[in-house]
Amino acid sequence: MIKRLSIVASILFLSCNNHRGAAITKQVEKIKPTKDQAERRRQSEAYCKTHYIPVYSNPNALFVDPELRATIRTKDEVTDRALALLYVGLKSEGIGQKDLHEINKNLDALSKLTPAERAYITNPRPTKQQTTDANWRYEDLHVMLWALGFIDSLTYPNQLCNVAQDAKLFRGLTGRQFKQRARLRTKKEILDQADLMLRLDWACVDARTKKQPAPGKLDSGVVYERHYALNWLINYMNQGWDDIMTDT
Repeated sequence: MIKRLSIVASILFLSCNNHRGAAITKQVEKIKPTKDQAERRRQSEAYCKTHYIPVYSNPNALFVDPELRATIRTKDEVTDRALALLYVGLKSEGIGQKDLHEINKNLDALSKLTPAERAYITNPRPTKQQTTDANWRYEDLHVMLWALGFIDSLTYPNQLCNVAQDAKLFRGLTGRQFKQRARLRTKKEILDQADLMLRLDWACVDARTKKQPAPGKLDSGVVYERHYALNWLINYMNQGWDDIMTDT
């Protein structure tokens, strides 16, 4: 495994690029889109076409929920998830249990882990694949930082996020202070991004089934992680973090 960063621990006092697996394609829907769903699709497809990315042709399928029906995670939920993802990422860097314990004193991240994350954190000898998967969670953390207003925009997903810059946002802060500084984005902003990532992931999966490279020079791993994180943010099928599906 190739570490993409080795200085995260020093930033907080004291990565790797294997694709996470194909998204699942479910049975075709028959949806009559609402006005906001149709507009969201229109702007996402315009973005795709600008970057020479194919778009899904069925006009009655592949939508995120309309604003009136969608329920976005609360600010507390998102900040807790960000702290947990940072902690998981730090473990993937090879930081020992003693140093993780010291970091937890400031962030109180351990209490925010899911069962699967806790199993990884407490495992003294995780497998290479487990560590690779955990390292990818920095991409999900990047999405949470955007959703909380710490990052101005999510850039075109053709490369890994800058973990060093993201980690600096936590420097010198307790978990409570981090939460106080957060400002959750609007439902529309989050749904817009979720719709876009749904379509980018569809294009990546479609290319993979045809044994072609991802279109538009997309990094399919980054796209997948963003899709995963955004589906959690919009409460897709009311699934918990460990069980999120990335249907396309």
